[in-house]
Amino acid sequence: MSTSHEDLRLHPGHLIRRAQQVHYWLWNAQVSSEVTSPQFAVLYALRAEKNIDQKTLGERVSLDRSTTAEVVARLKARGLIQRFRDPRDGRRNLLRLTAAGVRTTERLIPKAVRMNRLLVSALSEREQSELLRMLNLVVDADERLRNESFLDWQIPCRAHALPPPSPAGHRISRLRTA
Repeated sequence: MSTSHEDLRLHPGHLIRRAQQVHYWLWNAQVSSEVTSPQFAVLYALRAEKNIDQKTLGERVSLDRSTTAEVVARLKARGLIQRFRDPRDGRRNLLRLTAAGVRTTERLIPKAVRMNRLLVSALSEREQSELLRMLNLVVDADERLRNESFLDWQIPCRAHALPPPSPAGHRISRLRTA
């Protein structure tokens, strides 16, 4: 089996990693070199939903517990968010944007919109919609995949080569081992 770069273009994980590299570069060049994309996601979520706890915030932006804690700590240290006691439950802390956090978020939103347009600019409008639809299928499947045992999956093997991409609109079906 060849391991050339052309073969890697048949590996969805490799392509997703490469797309993330492009996104990271564009984010730093077009949006902000100070506020990372995950930090922006937290600011954006707090703009939309004020006074939420850290666990809920992490769920909203799909960050694990430790990453959420790190992002919150950095944004708090920069004065962009504040933590305060829940007036209804003194055991719980809530988060909200500070005035500087609101200004930063509002300043970054149009830049993020432009950057996302640039990221998918090689695609037609129809292809952009299809890309978003398919990416949402992948990320929505994440929870199901995490909850099912890896051993319950049988990965088809065709002489050690990856199968060709599924036609648009077809989902990868689950195969149970006998």
